Amino acid sequence: MSFLEESWEEREEKSYKEIFVDTGPGIFPLSNEIFDRMNAKGVDPRWLTHGVFKCPPTSDRKTWAYVTSGMSNPWESEDPEEYSGLGVEFLMETENEEGWAIEILQTLMAYNLLLAAGKMGDFPPLDYGHRVPLALSESIKTMMFIHPVNFTDHFSIKSGRIDLLQVVGITPAELEVAKQTSSEEIKQKLVSITGGLVTSKERASVA
Repeated sequence: MSFLEESWEEREEKSYKEIFVDTGPGIFPLSNEIFDRMNAKGVDPRWLTHGVFKCPPTSDRKTWAYVTSGMSNPWESEDPEEYSGLGVEFLMETENEEGWAIEILQTLMAYNLLLAAGKMGDFPPLDYGHRVPLALSESIKTMMFIHPVNFTDHFSIKSGRIDLLQVVGITPAELEVAKQTSSEEIKQKLVSITGGLVTSKERASVA
């Protein structure tokens, strides 16, 4: 196997199995339609190998976990570096099995790939603390990127380090507090009041 293939396999077959145990029925890949909705030009065909795994609850975890795979592929390298590829993958938790969780992460991953490729203006790739307007419902209108609490926030494979950025949906009131203070402030309120970082379509605001 190539360096890319070995790194890819290590992430999905070793690291993800250690972190999430069961990665579900297979990957839900990105599609051209997702990029079309963003009016993206010059979509790299390699991006269509990226996708989302749906990980069911385990004996130690009651939530469903959804995790991206592909942004950390070392496409341009044949040697280990500090970070593998873009150095990130995204994670979301839900109470029940939810198809929209896959769609949210696919959209955010496509957006991040376009950002990293310089196709969305002069903006940096998504990172901890960032907030993206992406409505899930009338009450959850923004996706916030934070350090996980029930999962490791990073791991390493042979090609380098990968940060796990957890995505959690927040209310308009929570967004305003996050703007005035920080994303970390809202994260701490969510954890203390709700017990975790689960995303749901409807919940009471903690702000």
